[in-house]
Amino acid sequence: MGTSYETVLVAAEFDDVVGVVRATGRAALVVPVVAGRVAVVPREEEWGGALLKPIALPVSQVLHCSVLTSEVFDSDVVTCRVYEDGRPTHRYVSELEMIVEWFEDSDGEFKARLDGEVLPTDQLPKGPLGADAAVFAPFAVGAADLGAIDAALRNVDGSGFAEEQHAAILRALGLPVEALTIAFRHVRRDQFADGVGLNL
Repeated sequence: MGTSYETVLVAAEFDDVVGVVRATGRAALVVPVVAGRVAVVPREEEWGGALLKPIALPVSQVLHCSVLTSEVFDSDVVTCRVYEDGRPTHRYVSELEMIVEWFEDSDGEFKARLDGEVLPTDQLPKGPLGADAAVFAPFAVGAADLGAIDAALRNVDGSGFAEEQHAAILRALGLPVEALTIAFRHVRRDQFADGVGLNL
């Protein structure tokens, strides 16, 4: 079984993010990453995954800032969404082939489906969706290196696992990765001394 986690990156000031996340009532650890960049690590629900939208929407809306949610699933795929002013504005998937759903139709034939659309089985999508470096650039620390961000989004270096590619994307943005590449359930009590646990 591979690595899975969900995190939120907010382009805003730490105290402001703490206040809005507290107001949502969602349980999470909020960690300052660098000046003007904050990680939110939400606690998982009973079924295992953490909900990101209930944090990303109000934070982006109240603070009028950019928010990037990231999910790594079973070391297979990275999915990200960008939120602006309370609405999702961009979706990224590291490998479309990994999110294709297979189902058996009424004739007993197996078919592929992506985002509700049935696909010809000989034309399955490959590669990333939404690999737009300019969309990710507002999360960069300092001057954004669009070439490095693009290479990471397209996995040019061939990172073997999704969590490795996600870390490469964050590094291309000039960000420390520790608080943005961990599941809440794996956080040690002493791991982020400057973090604040909310609604726990």
